[in-house]
Amino acid sequence: MRLRHTRAVGTAAVAVLLLSLVTACGGGGFQSEDGSDASGGATGTVRMLVNITPNLTKNYWRDLVAPFEKANPGIKVEIEAPTSSDGAVDTTLPQLLAAGSPPDVVEGSHSNKVVPYLRDLSDQSWATSAPMADAQRLDGHLYDVSIGQQAQSLIFYNKTAFIKAGITDEPTTMKELTADMAKLKNAGYLPMQTAGEWVTEAQFMQLFVPTLTTSDPDWYLQAAKGKRSLATDLGPAATQYKSWIDKGYIDKNALGTKYADGETDFLSGKSALYPMGCWFVAAEHAAKKDFEVGVFAAPQMTNPSTPSLSVTPGSNYRIFKGSKHQAADAKLVQFLTTDKAAVESQLKQDTSYRTGYPYQLSPLSDEVQKLLDDAADGHQAIMGGGEYQMPAGFEDEEGKQIQSLYTGGSPSTAMKNVDAWLKAQPK
Repeated sequence: MRLRHTRAVGTAAVAVLLLSLVTACGGGGFQSEDGSDASGGATGTVRMLVNITPNLTKNYWRDLVAPFEKANPGIKVEIEAPTSSDGAVDTTLPQLLAAGSPPDVVEGSHSNKVVPYLRDLSDQSWATSAPMADAQRLDGHLYDVSIGQQAQSLIFYNKTAFIKAGITDEPTTMKELTADMAKLKNAGYLPMQTAGEWVTEAQFMQLFVPTLTTSDPDWYLQAAKGKRSLATDLGPAATQYKSWIDKGYIDKNALGTKYADGETDFLSGKSALYPMGCWFVAAEHAAKKDFEVGVFAAPQMTNPSTPSLSVTPGSNYRIFKGSKHQAADAKLVQFLTTDKAAVESQLKQDTSYRTGYPYQLSPLSDEVQKLLDDAADGHQAIMGGGEYQMPAGFEDEEGKQIQSLYTGGSPSTAMKNVDAWLKAQPK
């Protein structure tokens, strides 16, 4: 699962929605204590809201659940795509909740705003044994079940561009990376591919947070609790990033580029470096191109020690406790996260990884697996779930500040603004 950006819901709206939830789930309620549906059986139509991407199409999701429906003729799965303008699951959910029409199951949601609406799965052994289950707990409760994990802090590169620029080794520090970008620009390439939307902020964190998590694997946990200053920790990173924009190593007009177009530009050979999560591997494998793609972990700002790979749960599922089909919901999520064929399909389709579930996709996928394996012994930093998740709206606020650097904003002011926003959030 990739970094998701969440939108804050107004305080009044949240209060109304929570009141509605209490009313709906109190009194008569929708579910019995054992989690079965009103009829006592695993039947009904399960509405599942999912991410739709170039890899995860509606047809893919339909094919994925087809064996489940065949084995459970009393259950039908209705695949729903996000309806918000940005196409994000976590932006769509508040709209569905406000309309009184939340899904039964959701894939890829990380927003803590919807936690009051979710079923606690701590009593389900198949859920507590899922990958990264302990890291996803929130106040001791488990609301998320994942199929695996995804690496975030990766930099993919055009091997032909490196050869033409005279670069013989992958960079191990940000200083080396910056020097390589100068060579790539001289060789006629846009050194680093980025885009607007959520991509700008996501890439910034993927590029620079590994420097912090190498010495403190729980950096995200501490930052989420307000115990870190981003102006202090990420100030030098923002300055470095701004210098890349000023030198033309990043397109100054990149904010007008959409995520899918940025991916296409890299795969067409226009740019040489592409910071992105491991889900990009599936897109690279499917693309027609005349060059090979390599990958390395985002290097350190300082010493070339083994960097941390930021990892996040891959394809996590949640069940809404207001659903009228609790038994069917649980059976579906259990299938999606434990059935060997279903798990392997999802791992391969969106390039997630899980111990004991190897799959063959491409040489690039094997390279990512090796980076994860090398980082497994004390060099993985958890992010994106449970208590490791930043407050709702953080990605939007930081994204706004990072994007201000493209229009003449100050790196110092940008990070101080993020700190001020974090300080203002309820603890």
